[in-house]
Order: sequence, then C-alpha cells, then structure tokens
Amino acid sequence: MKTKTLGLRIAGLMKKVATLSSLFIVLIVICLFASCQPKRNSIVIGYIQISPDPVLDTAKASLFRVLRDSGFVDGKNITILDRNAQGDLSMIPTILQSFISQQVDLIVTNSTPCMVSAAQMVKNIPVVFTVATGPEQLEFKRIPLNLYGVYDPYKTKEIADIFQLALPGLKKMGLPFNNSEPNAVYSARVLTEELTSRGIEVIRTTVNTSNDIIMAGEYLNTRNVDAFVVTADNTVYLGLNALARIAEKAQKPLFVTDPMQTSKGAAMGFGVDYRKWGEMSGLLVVEILKKRPPEKNKIIPIEAYNLIVNKKASEAQHWLIPQELLDRADHVIE
Repeated sequence: MKTKTLGLRIAGLMKKVATLSSLFIVLIVICLFASCQPKRNSIVIGYIQISPDPVLDTAKASLFRVLRDSGFVDGKNITILDRNAQGDLSMIPTILQSFISQQVDLIVTNSTPCMVSAAQMVKNIPVVFTVATGPEQLEFKRIPLNLYGVYDPYKTKEIADIFQLALPGLKKMGLPFNNSEPNAVYSARVLTEELTSRGIEVIRTTVNTSNDIIMAGEYLNTRNVDAFVVTADNTVYLGLNALARIAEKAQKPLFVTDPMQTSKGAAMGFGVDYRKWGEMSGLLVVEILKKRPPEKNKIIPIEAYNLIVNKKASEAQHWLIPQELLDRADHVIE
C-alpha cells in the first residue's frame, strides 16, 4: 500500500515537473522570438531609393544630415529602414508593402517611380518625396493628402538656352529615354517640345534597361545628331558611362539635365542642385516628425540650379567649350 502511494506521488511529481518544463520551454521560445524582432524606437522611417547612384545618394545624404542636425538620429531616437530597388521597378511595390505591413511612421521616397508607387499604395502614412517630377507635372487626377515633397520644375527654356549657348548652330539632338519611367517620359516630352519650337530636331529612341544604351547610342549616331542629351532618366543614367564612350567615338558632346551626372562622362550638365534638393525634403520630414506638417506649400519646387562643365570629357568628345559658358559655370571638372 505504501509502495503504491509512493508511486502515485512520484508520478504526480513527474507530471508537475513535465508541465513546468513545458512552460519553461515555451517561455524560452517566446523570449527568443521577441529578441529576434527589430526593436522599434518611437519613430520608424521607411526610406526607398530606385537604384544605387552617386547622384541620388547625394540627395539622400543631405536629407539624412538635416534629420541628424535637427536631433533625429538613426539608432538613437529613430530607426531608418533603408531599402534600394536596385533599378528593378517591380521591387518598388514590394518594398513599400513591407513598410505598410511594419506600420512605419513615415516613408521617404527618392526618385519619381518610388514617389508614384507610394502615392498609389500608401494611404495612412505620411510620404515625403525627393528627386522627383511633381504630381501635377505627371497629371495626377488627385494628389493624396498624405503626400509631401520637393520637385524639379524642369525649366526647359533655361535648359534649351544653355544648349544653344554651348553649341551655336545646334540643329539636331539625340535623346535616349526609358518610356517606363514617368519622369523620363515627361522630361523627354517637354524638352523635345521646347527644342522643336526653336527649330531644333530631336531624334528619340527608347531603352528598357541600361543594357540597351549602347545600341540606342549607336542608332542615334547613325542619324547624324549634333549632340546627345539625357533628361531626367534613372535607367539611362545607370549606363551613362557607356553613352559617354559612344559620344567620344562619334566626337559629339553629351549633355545632361542632371548636372552631377557629368562625373560619369557627360561634357556638360545643367539642372537642379541635388544637395539642396535633399535638404529641402529633409526639412519637410522634420516638420512632420515634430507634428507640424505644412498645410500649404507641402509640395514645392526647387529653384537652385547648377551648371557643371567637364573639361576632360569635352576634350574627349571634341567639343570646344565657349568661354561665356565657362564663365557662367558653377563648377568646372578639370
């Protein structure tokens, strides 16, 4: 009888131990799972950029610097989820959906395709864009109330004036562009209209990826253009070095409307200041984070323009730079 009672007690004790062990294991699993989750600070910002590009990175660095200078430091009182679509347009909605699922507090987009996708997908999270064509320029039927940002007014008159100063007697320009990028379509259209109104013929050809640029450049050269030009086009800028080599071979200048792209072999660039662009967008982010979102002027143009001349590229492309243009240049790359 005692043996039986003792056995029952031992069995009961073992059952309790097993139960406690199970609970302990569950607690360990819960703790491990929790430790694997990203620690959420009070503010989480989702940042998306279309591709790795030094010019886009310039605006990004300026924007992030404004945040730091305003007291918003990544890893301290904010967390920035930094994502890049690597030039793949199909990745943009996927990245944005991940931001929505993670319930970030604010989204920053760098490039027009990222801004357009965010305007379509993001409903309840503030979105601030930089380095983009404006929603009115793209003929949005409705501008979302949660959309803020800084856009390029794309001053085609000033751009065309510079081109004609750079190349007196200009009659024909070759323009490759990606017709899948709304910014490229818009900028190619309005610049073509301005140049055509001045009696300058624009030969256009489309590219789907940066791998198409060599073929596009060679085709434009067969059309006897006086110069090559690239407008606001992320795809073509990814392969600008290849187009610059074609310009050298053809002994014709390559002009761009993103001045910092001259570092990739363009002879001249005239357009907006990307550092200022990032700063202005960063200030909008700061106002929103401080719970002071602007009710008016929440989408504003950038007025700071730069003219950059690349002497090395111009010599390789056999383009003689007019002295007046050199005198007006904000920066000359020797």
